[in-house]
Amino acid sequence: MAIEPGFRPQPPTSPVDLTVRAGDGVPGVHGPLRVFVADLHLDGADTPRARTFRNFCARLAEQAAREPVELFILGDLFEFWEEYHRQVPALYEADLAALEAAHRAGVKITLLSGNRDFLYGRYVRDRLGAAVLGDGGPVTLADERKVWLEHGDLLVTADTRYLRYRKIVRSWPVKLLLWLLPWSIAQKLIGDLRSRTTKDKASKARASFELDLDAARRRMEAHGCMLLLCGHTHVPQATDTGAGRRVLVLPAWCQITAGYRERHGSLQPMWVDEDGVPHPAHPDGSRRAE
Repeated sequence: MAIEPGFRPQPPTSPVDLTVRAGDGVPGVHGPLRVFVADLHLDGADTPRARTFRNFCARLAEQAAREPVELFILGDLFEFWEEYHRQVPALYEADLAALEAAHRAGVKITLLSGNRDFLYGRYVRDRLGAAVLGDGGPVTLADERKVWLEHGDLLVTADTRYLRYRKIVRSWPVKLLLWLLPWSIAQKLIGDLRSRTTKDKASKARASFELDLDAARRRMEAHGCMLLLCGHTHVPQATDTGAGRRVLVLPAWCQITAGYRERHGSLQPMWVDEDGVPHPAHPDGSRRAE
């Protein structure tokens, strides 16, 4: 797979404002620019969606020179991730370089575990300064609303076969085995797992991928949150679960380069063009008139 060794995002020729437009926020409410994306499924190839993400990181880096910027990636940033073999980070060098440049410019990066990239550790903490939330964690918006973030795979409770597989593949014996294997064998094992996962997904009924809204509501109640953001299903969704609680499923970046951004207490969908510039969007990620 082709990558761009030594890639460094280039700054735009003129400043690009990534903030929400005037009047979209809450008067008197201040806070950092927060960006939420999910399901990029970067595979190391120089694809349009990968270039858009790298350009977006460059725009965030520029914005960080003017104000605090936080980037939350809600799982499945990569098709696969582990830090035991140097060949894996090398595959994603272009994408990691873009994230590193954003980090060095002041962007605060938070990673959540996905079903493809759950083996984050010291490498991303050291190189990207990333906070790793694992299966989930809270964030408080500028208007003091508490939001729960997670990838979303634990909320698809009908997919019992995957949940059993999840327990096995994340167990310490499997992690230890992967660590001990030479790269030639580990690479084959990783390829077999990805192939099996793809075939398994294709054979399942659509209902087995639907978000369990009762489980989502219980998650919010357990953590004192009124809003839950996740990805995983690749089906954008904005649903009320009762008592003022709301679930937002982000668009999958691998399908449409979109997500959400929050500024001054206003949480809004965005679509990102090939130059990395965000625009107002509908909840499904499609661009709307500005």
